Amino acid sequence: MRTALISACLLAIAVALGLCSQASKPAAPAQAPKRVDFQTQVRPILEAHCQPCHFAGGKMYARLPFDRPETIHTLGEKMFTRIKDEREVAVIRSFLAQQQ
Repeated sequence: MRTALISACLLAIAVALGLCSQASKPAAPAQAPKRVDFQTQVRPILEAHCQPCHFAGGKMYARLPFDRPETIHTLGEKMFTRIKDEREVAVIRSFLAQQQ
């Protein structure tokens, strides 16, 4: 009986040490968010909401060409005066958060 009690205690200690060693491991680094591509993700949103004025041939194109990523970075949050869809806003916000 004493051997069984010692074995049970040793097993409990082993389990406790195993759990402690797991808890002390550093968390795995979070996966880096995927980059938002201007041409394939942002530009189609802008074309749907801001054409014809802000694209080639439009009356606002010379001042604010929306086919250029630098224009979108310059405007920042002002882009959301016409763009209201939450998914589209999230894509553009992610794009704005990226450094060029």
